[in-house]
Amino acid sequence: MADNLTATNTTEPLPSALYRMNCIYRALLEQEQLLVEATDRPGLLNSICQRLITTGFFDIVGIGSPDADGLVRYHHAAGEQAAELIHTFSTAVKLGAGTLSGEAMSTGKMQVSNHYLNDPRTSAFQAKARKMNIRAWAAIPIVVDNTTWGVLGIISHREDFFDDDMLQLLSTSAMLIGRALERRNIFERLEDRKLALERLNSLYHAMLEESKFILSAGDESELLRGTCETLVGKGTFLLVGIGYPDETGILRYHYGAGLTSDEIMRGFAFSVSDGTETLSSLAWRTGKLQYSNDYPHEPHAASFNSQPAARHIQSLATAPILRAGKIWGLLSVVSGHKDFFDSDMLNLLTSCAQMLGRALDSMDMKSRLERLGSLYKSLSIQGEIILEAPDENTLLTQTVDQLARAGLFITVTVARPNANGFFEFIATAGTGSDQIEKHRVSVLGAEGKSLVAQAWRENTLCWSDDYQADSAFSNNHPVVTMIGGKSAAAVPIIRQGHVWAVMGLISIHQNLFDQEMRSLIARVAQLLGHALDEIDLRTRLDEELTQQAWLASHDTLTGLPNRATLDDYIEKAVVRAQRHKTLLAVAMMDVNDFKLINDTYGHAVGDAFLRALAGRIKNALRKTDSALRLGGDEFVILLEDLRHREDARSYFTRLAAILDEPFALPGNRRINVSTSIGYCLFPDDSADSSALLRQADSALYRLKACKTGRTRWQASSEQ
Repeated sequence: MADNLTATNTTEPLPSALYRMNCIYRALLEQEQLLVEATDRPGLLNSICQRLITTGFFDIVGIGSPDADGLVRYHHAAGEQAAELIHTFSTAVKLGAGTLSGEAMSTGKMQVSNHYLNDPRTSAFQAKARKMNIRAWAAIPIVVDNTTWGVLGIISHREDFFDDDMLQLLSTSAMLIGRALERRNIFERLEDRKLALERLNSLYHAMLEESKFILSAGDESELLRGTCETLVGKGTFLLVGIGYPDETGILRYHYGAGLTSDEIMRGFAFSVSDGTETLSSLAWRTGKLQYSNDYPHEPHAASFNSQPAARHIQSLATAPILRAGKIWGLLSVVSGHKDFFDSDMLNLLTSCAQMLGRALDSMDMKSRLERLGSLYKSLSIQGEIILEAPDENTLLTQTVDQLARAGLFITVTVARPNANGFFEFIATAGTGSDQIEKHRVSVLGAEGKSLVAQAWRENTLCWSDDYQADSAFSNNHPVVTMIGGKSAAAVPIIRQGHVWAVMGLISIHQNLFDQEMRSLIARVAQLLGHALDEIDLRTRLDEELTQQAWLASHDTLTGLPNRATLDDYIEKAVVRAQRHKTLLAVAMMDVNDFKLINDTYGHAVGDAFLRALAGRIKNALRKTDSALRLGGDEFVILLEDLRHREDARSYFTRLAAILDEPFALPGNRRINVSTSIGYCLFPDDSADSSALLRQADSALYRLKACKTGRTRWQASSEQ
């Protein structure tokens, strides 16, 4: 049968080259349509092979790519002998082993043989080719994302089958296939990302639900069980478990939800100290999240993969749960999909474990609050004091008073050493505060043998649960005994990064200062330090704002209000004059020949003169009057609450006498100066408040036209 087929195929005349090219070209056009319409990769590649076969000129068409072992396998083929190509050649053609397909893959160049049965490159496969009547073969590389992905194999039963034009068209076909696969890769990546975002969104919403659940959970067991159920229900996980070591050091999953959760809780256990290499043990020892996106092949999961509980696991992540700053347990989540965990999801899982740890810490704190009862109630008030205290004295006074009222301490003090090294009490409360304030305590020496001094020197919390039996503090036994103290503690208060004071607490109870109480006291001191830092910061900010506001409205040389405030000063003075039905004098004043002072003595002397001049003007003002510096040697004077025009003339007479006195300046210089003052009265000279300064300036201008060497003044109404 094969021989007859061979004779027929080799003697039948071929259509013209032009006709063949036209048919193949049409097939390529149809192939492009396939590339657009294809919905999956296998369907696309099979359709391409089939489309090329339907031209009637190719006997077998196949598309192959290397597998994990480096073998080029033809996974897709068309033609009557397609199955033989897939099963016969795919297992034998090694990448780069001198075959047409292998060399096309390794070199990235098209390999063609028009005499396949006589080609040295194909000697190892010629026996199989002879049975299949293969006479010509072209292997054309398919490039995807700049890398040779596979080969397009074109097989004919005729020798001398491939000419240049046909090979050019087939190269185009391979190029189109590569581009289609590139587009398919992009689409698949987008789909993967979309799926990842959906999973991430589900986990995010699960965490939102978890945060709500944390607030309502009644106890630890409800919290942990509810966490597992929430993450399974909302987070698209197959299984969620929470485990922690028992008293023997064996970590077991005590809480779980999802498929096979009972099996996980029974079957997954390991010792936290024997060096077992599992993802969970690594997470426990390193304190970092561990995960595998291919759990069945995960080396660290070998000891558990054989267990029935692991049969559904494809991806697994386990994150440590910290409690009170130490690793307490593990949160493990399982998916039935490979490559389930990306970096965003792992970050969210880490946050989820952290949130769970904080929730456990919160429950621990709540438990301690319940045990300490009245003291913690007092501390809630203490927090308000720290947040709301407006100043240092209020903060310290209210803090010690509230702690003393809690009933556990008979005396609470805050003290800091003075320049001589003796502690001064800056806040005290309780029945024994008077006796404590009288007691001398030093930082060093015999008087420094106290908890307060020790806490100051060592910058650490110090305590004694049986103070009377503690010989280290025998110097202080009498005063502590007098007030009934049996235990005591002292904790430094840090302000601006340094020990600023020490808070001392004395109680009538022995063994009061356990770990919980010490942590609480340290927290109070820490909050006090932060609050004092905040007060310091607010003070500095207020001072800076005050200074900036002052600089914006005052002349830095003389300290007088500046030009920016002039309109406001005049407007307010006019309103007061109208309300009180009094006169207002607005005066413009400048120094005659001030430039001569600067030119003769220098600007430093000129500035000193202006400061002295401003000082004399201020000293001559009444409480109701104001003076402003406009700049240079120009000043404005506002005289308020005047009853008669003569009141203004009397003031300017007195001011002139003051200004005509010699000025003492740097370098033992004494100079005499004169000034000119022009003024107008509101409302006698002008009822228009906006024109007052202009009229005063006009009067000044007229007056400066005739200098006399002495200070003169003139009203705007005078000619």
